[in-house]
Amino acid sequence: MVDVVFLLIIFFMVSTTFITLESGLPVDLPQAASAQAQSTEVPTVSITSEQAIFLGGSQVAESELVQVLRAQLEASGQGAVVLRADQAVPHGVAVRVMDLIKQAGAQRVQIATGG
Repeated sequence: MVDVVFLLIIFFMVSTTFITLESGLPVDLPQAASAQAQSTEVPTVSITSEQAIFLGGSQVAESELVQVLRAQLEASGQGAVVLRADQAVPHGVAVRVMDLIKQAGAQRVQIATGG
């Protein structure tokens, strides 16, 4: 009996380590037929269906996004940012966040899809 419990504990410990913080956010990405996989080293901004904004895995206020993202872009030397927006997010909110990403100094905004 103890062996079974021990194996279950090990199984859940191993399986939860594969969940990254960004993919663990509840974002229902829109589908695209021509989606291409990108590297995960690019800073990622996520917008949930409740319009909460996350940078990496940490929630940030919309007013703080530019400063926090600018510091991360300068530290990493990246010029691109991935935007993961839930398909229920209004278009205006996604465009506003894309504008904030550009203000932070990003040269390109890559839009993530569920493709």
